[in-house]
Amino acid sequence: MSLLNKASRNFLYRHPWQLGLALLGITLGVAVVVSIDLTLDSSLNAFIQTTRTLSGKASHRISASAGGLDEKLYTRLRVKHGIHGLTPVIEGYVAAVADPDTLLKVHAFDPLTASRLQSDWQQQNTATYGRGLMTEPNSVLISRRTAAKFGVKIGEHFVIESRDKRHELTVLGWLPEDESVAGELLDNLLITDIATAQEILGMIGKLSAIHVYSKADQDQRLKRIKQYLPNDVLLIPLENQQASLRQMTQAFSLNLTALGMLSLLVGMFLIYNTMTFLVIQRRRLIGCLRAMGVTRRQVFRLMLSEALWLGLIGTTLGIALGIMLGHGLLRLVAGTVNLFYFHVDQTALLISPQQIGKAVVLGIAATLLAVLAPAWEATRHSPRLTLARSQLESSMHRLLLSAAGLAVLLLMSSAALVLWTDQAVLPGLISIFLMLFGFALLMPSATYGLMRLLEKALPQTSGVLIRLPARMVRAEISRTGLAIATLMIAVAAAIGMDLMIGSFRQTVSDWLQTSLRADLYVSVAGNDEAADKARQDRRLRDQLAALPDVARLSSVLRTQLFVGEQRTRVSVFELNEQAKQGFIFKQQIPDVWKAFNRQDTIFVTEPYAYHHHVHLGDKLKLRTADGEQTVKVIAIYADYSGDQGHLTMSRDIYRQYWPDLGYSGIGIYARPEADRQQLEARINALLKPYQTVNSEKAIYRTSMQMFARTFKITETLRWLAATIAFIGVFSALMALQFERTRQLGVLRAIGMTPWQIARLIATETGLLGLLAGLMALPVGLLMAYVLITVVYKRSFGWTLTLHWDAQVLAQGMLLALMAALLAGVLPAIKMARTRPAEALRNE
Repeated sequence: MSLLNKASRNFLYRHPWQLGLALLGITLGVAVVVSIDLTLDSSLNAFIQTTRTLSGKASHRISASAGGLDEKLYTRLRVKHGIHGLTPVIEGYVAAVADPDTLLKVHAFDPLTASRLQSDWQQQNTATYGRGLMTEPNSVLISRRTAAKFGVKIGEHFVIESRDKRHELTVLGWLPEDESVAGELLDNLLITDIATAQEILGMIGKLSAIHVYSKADQDQRLKRIKQYLPNDVLLIPLENQQASLRQMTQAFSLNLTALGMLSLLVGMFLIYNTMTFLVIQRRRLIGCLRAMGVTRRQVFRLMLSEALWLGLIGTTLGIALGIMLGHGLLRLVAGTVNLFYFHVDQTALLISPQQIGKAVVLGIAATLLAVLAPAWEATRHSPRLTLARSQLESSMHRLLLSAAGLAVLLLMSSAALVLWTDQAVLPGLISIFLMLFGFALLMPSATYGLMRLLEKALPQTSGVLIRLPARMVRAEISRTGLAIATLMIAVAAAIGMDLMIGSFRQTVSDWLQTSLRADLYVSVAGNDEAADKARQDRRLRDQLAALPDVARLSSVLRTQLFVGEQRTRVSVFELNEQAKQGFIFKQQIPDVWKAFNRQDTIFVTEPYAYHHHVHLGDKLKLRTADGEQTVKVIAIYADYSGDQGHLTMSRDIYRQYWPDLGYSGIGIYARPEADRQQLEARINALLKPYQTVNSEKAIYRTSMQMFARTFKITETLRWLAATIAFIGVFSALMALQFERTRQLGVLRAIGMTPWQIARLIATETGLLGLLAGLMALPVGLLMAYVLITVVYKRSFGWTLTLHWDAQVLAQGMLLALMAALLAGVLPAIKMARTRPAEALRNE
């Protein structure tokens, strides 16, 4: 084995290009998987760990449906009903005037009641600074890193902005640097007392939540608490809240993970190609070693040990590259999570041993799995047959039929997963991988058959340079088939992803153009829990309606209500006839708008209906202060603003059961003769700093830019996968051409010029690229169809329209052709400089 290992090392050292490309393929494949894992876990765990850090030893949380909790509820529970182990909490966000792009999270507690509920580091804070927070106005605790960012020290002031007011805060002290709390979790965090937070956030008389401390008689206490809660207030276990967050982002995480695994899959093809060519190139050496007494087991162990070392080195490099790549992707992922799910308070990359261990297992397992077939090929024949070059192609021809049969089985399994599974996302993703594997296994048979047809179609009088490329492709199908399969998968994946993204973009564009019916839109931002927000919003609406160039208004309030035990987003609309035309109904009852203002009717968005199995005519129970209110679903409409979906109700119905929280947005419909720019200027004069006005065109542009940012992650990962695939194809075709040194030397010896050899190589590689591109077109289209109609429908509940883009198909063909032609450049140059005698010499 020592001698075999030395022979193996010497051979790999003599082929540095193939060795380097194999390592690069493993490295990139592992790096993509690691980076996605790290960014997804970091974004979600940042929110959960921050919540755990701030909630201390609390086990449950008392939350209201909309408008926050009345602080009198805490007083009643604590004083009147004698329930202890409770502490009031206020949470919100403010902007730093010195850095408006940085949001600071405000977390307020009651120092007099919170000590028993708090973690050790919080108890230390309360003991040291609790009295000061209560007695010194506008005092806060911040971390040293946050203080350094704003250049403040203890006792100094800095200015924040909340809604339309600015507040000067005083740094009372530092948050502790405790080993049990990661420093990045305390970044951009302001700790203060209840009274200060109520003033800063405008929440006079309101609370965000009440934390409940776990005790020995927990069950009895929880029953007592539930007994005294209003109907629209729920007691929620913190564990359930965290599980809900994970479930909320599950589809998003699964889709990004699938993209990472696609990159690793392409990397596996690269490893398989490399190891196969290394086996084929050493076929004569292996035959000689077998004839000298080396056993099959020793050869098999040699192949596995080579793959293991490649896997270890490539995985180590991949983990390092993945961590660097993760830092770049983190902001993209966190931005998407902020946009669609919940606010991530920090963007530090969290690295855990479990993630590193998973990457090691994946990288090494993928490498060993990819090398099993080449290792088996190296040992399955006797020494005599191994030394016979013709035996390789003969055995490959016999395997073509078996590979085609397995391919049909995989394609049927892929179709079955799509047809016979309901709403599960994972089977849809698995079906895509099975489909790609199936078509990859079909490529050698298809290549062999098409080359035979091409040979027969060429006239008998054609020259050697015309007939020989097709014959060379067919005669060496054991290598050309692998190269074409790898290139086809890479191009098909690129086409499928491009068509999916383009279809999504066009669908969202059409939806926005239909939905944006008003001329101008006023964004009425602010804290819904603020006491005076509703009054100020109503006054602004009256001022807008009084403008001479305004014909009519519409409005929306985006809030959250409890449907059963689940907090659900709700859009409350006040609509005119023109605004009603912005809804794209998937299903509706007759005279839907007449029924919209009834007490028992509601619309649901398509994602909500899909995820919650809601159908037209179903009834939902919404919690109100007076009990549950049953509403009937009378319409399901398209909405692409989020993948969780929401409910839609009339403002008249909403105000009968829930508190008036003002508005989130107001639509302005101008008179036909009005000057839009002058009207926008008049509206701006009425608005406060935190309110904005935009035209429908500006909102459309901003929305499409947000869409582009959201899919920048997908496009980045797609380009990484395409890079890995290109490296694989480049490696395979270069190895194929270099292996033909002796064969091409014979052609040079019988009279072919270097230019003719170059033409021959270019024609053959171009033929391979053309064939791979042609086969990639239907596979890419099928992949896009499955992504749009199965994976994205099951993941997000959206119905997308597949938009055909001839430019994407043409680019796919060009990508395949250029990749193949570039792979033949170096061999052509080498052969042009190689003398026939050198090429004919046995190594």
